Amino acid sequence: MNVLRLVLRLVLLLLLILVLLFAAFNSSLVTIDAVVGGISLPLGVALVAFFALGSLVGALGLYLSVVLRLRRELRRLRGAPAAGQ
Repeated sequence: MNVLRLVLRLVLLLLLILVLLFAAFNSSLVTIDAVVGGISLPLGVALVAFFALGSLVGALGLYLSVVLRLRRELRRLRGAPAAGQ
């Protein structure tokens, strides 16, 4: 295992420990009301869950805006004749 992978795993482990501590220290209940009903969760769990959901939505937006545009451009360039022909 190279050093970079070891450092990455240590950073991820530290991040996991910090998230667990954050959730443990924010244990007061909050009620999240939605159109169809409500749910009571500990504050730490709710914040971590919504942060994760926001990260997923952001990653999907990045994928849709960048990766799909680059794939379309690559298809266009592969279909075009090479320069000098």
